[in-house]
Amino acid sequence: MIFEAPEVVRLTGPFGCALTVDVEEWYHTCLVPHYVHPEERPKLAQELDWLLPELLKKLHEARCSATFFVLGEVAERLPRRIRQIAEAGHEVASHGYLHLRACERSPQAFLKDLHRSKALLEDLVGLPVLGFRAPEWSLRSLDSSWLPKVAEAGFLYDSSLNPCAFSGRSTNPRFACRLLLNDGGSRRELLEFPPLTFGGPLRLPAGSWPGRLMNPSILVRAAQDHLGQGGLPLAVVHPWEVSGRPTPGRLTGLARFIHETGRLGFEERFRELLGAFRWMSIHDAAGLEQEYPAQATASRRAG
Repeated sequence: MIFEAPEVVRLTGPFGCALTVDVEEWYHTCLVPHYVHPEERPKLAQELDWLLPELLKKLHEARCSATFFVLGEVAERLPRRIRQIAEAGHEVASHGYLHLRACERSPQAFLKDLHRSKALLEDLVGLPVLGFRAPEWSLRSLDSSWLPKVAEAGFLYDSSLNPCAFSGRSTNPRFACRLLLNDGGSRRELLEFPPLTFGGPLRLPAGSWPGRLMNPSILVRAAQDHLGQGGLPLAVVHPWEVSGRPTPGRLTGLARFIHETGRLGFEERFRELLGAFRWMSIHDAAGLEQEYPAQATASRRAG
């Protein structure tokens, strides 16, 4: 489904560098449908209960903070770990309740999922949850009819529009911006924070397997260039990527390629990347407390 594409107004900095973490298990890949539907999922090894403390330790040692986009089903299973993320000074945001592609759900089912995950996370951490990222960048494009639902659910910002081919569109914004949405006569606003890309016109994502394969110096240069253009560099990792351990279960085909390519040695490359900047949450990198104080301190269950 599509609707009228929003007006895009670029945000002006100065900004910091944002690190984001998608909090999901190794098996949360939409390329294996029976892994992401809990009622169909076989018994699989789960690692986040120990991966999250290890990642928090790495960030503490590097004196960095991050935005953690948390799956609702993970938060229900590991509430203590999600509270620890917030208690360590990181931002907790929503990755939806289930790891299902937004574009393959009805807008109504998607909106219900948004409300469910937002309320769950806010109850856990006792703070407003301002941001959302769709599983697998599955809002896809600016003219997605699912995009206004993010604003309707009460989120201040989105980080789901990837300016890369396949997972997004090359016409998606590369820079932090404000989206002025017109949804059936309802006017809404939503901030958009897209992921960093590198490789010039190739628009390769600074995350997933291309980011894992690259020498950290290439990603650092891309972030510096983005900062120099007044942008907000935003990196993306998953806890299982930086574990330094083999995947505890079986993936095949494209799912295995995307999951495993570049894993060897990435833990050390990630440490180098952490040391290059003072990485911070989207909330802090964008100065949301200063620029949007009413929304950033809104009462829980906004929207």
